[in-house]
Amino acid sequence: MNQPKKILSIIFVAAVVVFGGRISFAQGESKSARETSYEAMLYVVLGSDEAAQGAELPKSLLPVTKQIRDNFVFGNYRLLNTYVGRVANNGSLEYKSVSSLPGPERELDSPSFLEWQLNGLRSSDSAVGNDLLLMQMFRFGARVPIKITATENGKTNQAINYESVGLNVSRLSVASNSPTLIGTITLPRTAGTVFLVLAVRPV
Repeated sequence: MNQPKKILSIIFVAAVVVFGGRISFAQGESKSARETSYEAMLYVVLGSDEAAQGAELPKSLLPVTKQIRDNFVFGNYRLLNTYVGRVANNGSLEYKSVSSLPGPERELDSPSFLEWQLNGLRSSDSAVGNDLLLMQMFRFGARVPIKITATENGKTNQAINYESVGLNVSRLSVASNSPTLIGTITLPRTAGTVFLVLAVRPV
């Protein structure tokens, strides 16, 4: 009479141990994903036919450089600047600064202001090896001074108005540790096209 009960008890205990182990393993994986941090590097590349100011493109950008050269015809490409930020899984990053992008006729009394932002960065659970990273939003923008000249009664007056330029992208994905061309814009005081390249890698 007691033998079947003992067998059922053993089976029940074994099932609890196995099921509990699976839950613990899944929780461990979920916790590991939540705790992952990423380094985001934004490369601002200028393509132009003039003697560009800036550094040579780093070797890490070779794959995306080929993509740019295949689709845009410029005499040279130079790296204007690199911005770095660190963000956790499901986190957001926001950068604001006085613009350090080089260009002719820079005026210290009317500087440009630059900002870039990414929101909701997270790994994709459906991606093989979690190599795909998803973002709710990517934004790159600048507030740039525009000179306005007006003449009244023979007198010339000048004023500075700030205008916003930039690029907004909602819901995008990038491969981990793979530089990706996000978009292009034209900035004042730069001759040519500015390419925004984003690379994100786990750290």
